[in-house]
Amino acid sequence: MKLIIMRHGQASWFAPSDKERELTEQGVREVRDTVALLAAQRADCVFASPYLRAQQTAHIAAEAFGLRVATLDELEPDGNPVKVLDALPDSGVVLLASHMPIVSYLAGLLCDGTPKVGPSFQTGMALVLEADILAPGMGRVIERIIP
Repeated sequence: MKLIIMRHGQASWFAPSDKERELTEQGVREVRDTVALLAAQRADCVFASPYLRAQQTAHIAAEAFGLRVATLDELEPDGNPVKVLDALPDSGVVLLASHMPIVSYLAGLLCDGTPKVGPSFQTGMALVLEADILAPGMGRVIERIIP
């Protein structure tokens, strides 16, 4: 199985709430650049946080892969990475569009077995992980894509 963990592109700070922050023009470019570099991955499904900027990120990716976006509440910024793993399919290529710190926590859980320690993600960045099973410490980073 492959898991693509992607942070949303740059987002505007001007919105009525954090959940309503949308991608800036630069953020859209970051996401498109990353998705173009992911084209060879052939994603099977796309999940996104319910926040607007992550939804926009996921829709750009889903359109490129000819897929639909499923919303996963566990992908909110302060979500629980164990609950994210529990909600995902156990095969195929899965793309997640989310936020810091949950993207870092999820990568830390999968690669090191520690959910509170993981790599920092700049906006629009994606990590491609491979794992025989989605379990703590079972993931391996096979590609890092920085727009």
